[in-house]
Amino acid sequence: MSGFKALKDKETSLSNEIEARPPTEMQQGTYKPIQKEVKKTEWFAEEVEPITGEFTGIIGDDGTCKTAIALNGIPNGECCLIIDFDGGGQRLRDSFYPNRRSEFKCQNPWVMQSGDSRTAYDYPATHNKTMAIAEQALTWAKTQLDPSYDGPRLHTVLVTAVDLWDSVAKSCMFIEDLGTAPDGIGASISPQEKVGMRFNWQIRTTRFHQLTSMCRELTRLGVNVIYETHWNYEQKADGSTTGKKYPKWEKQTSNYLHTIIEMTKTTIRDDEGRLSGETRYEAHFTKARSQPNLLDQSRLVMATYKDAPLKWHGLPELLGDDQ
Repeated sequence: MSGFKALKDKETSLSNEIEARPPTEMQQGTYKPIQKEVKKTEWFAEEVEPITGEFTGIIGDDGTCKTAIALNGIPNGECCLIIDFDGGGQRLRDSFYPNRRSEFKCQNPWVMQSGDSRTAYDYPATHNKTMAIAEQALTWAKTQLDPSYDGPRLHTVLVTAVDLWDSVAKSCMFIEDLGTAPDGIGASISPQEKVGMRFNWQIRTTRFHQLTSMCRELTRLGVNVIYETHWNYEQKADGSTTGKKYPKWEKQTSNYLHTIIEMTKTTIRDDEGRLSGETRYEAHFTKARSQPNLLDQSRLVMATYKDAPLKWHGLPELLGDDQ
């Protein structure tokens, strides 16, 4: 008992000694966290920031002028960086803009496999390369804001076949994040079983929107961004279509876009139902946050004829010209 009493007396003595000490600077309430002195003019820095670029989504089947209206909207003397997943951007540039190869800069994001591999592409490496290309675009966009900069100016970043980027994000989820597939082929077999818990799909969503986040930052720096994708036609169990279709990109993508344009291709018939030889390519604005007068409006982009030259109209509204 005497040992316990001695220990208790020592504890009480130590406590009294601590209470008798003068309070430290922090205890006296004089401690202040280090804060950066913010000038009042910095509060309104957005007034001198560049005008926000447009973030546009273009949806349509193959051969409906998606890439054509995007490249046609780039002013002469300015540049377009093309992250070219399906090769369509490079093919169109070389066919119709051979004199603008230095301005339309095509980047192939795919990384090929090497050695003994049953897949053509290295999906994790492709994901990393795509992000590196986007990072270089951000560096370019920041550099050209310097008043002394006199180099080529980045006007637009075009991402072709965003549906293929989505497949890269999904394959990386199975290969790297969940470890349930050895490669892209394995990732395509029974994906619902491999994903495990339902909320694991958020991994694919997060990977997909890493590029979206960088593109949104590009628009804040005054650069336009265009996502181009195809339609996904809903099918029944027997393989027939239900009549419903959705854009082939991650389902939240539409929320981030300022403008959405759906491209259509229509074969024209005469009054008796016979083919007239004319085909019309039209753009339909289903979202137009920056130009609300275009909402639910359509524009004729191109018309082809059986026995006459085609007529190209383009889409000047893509640049903000709503005349």
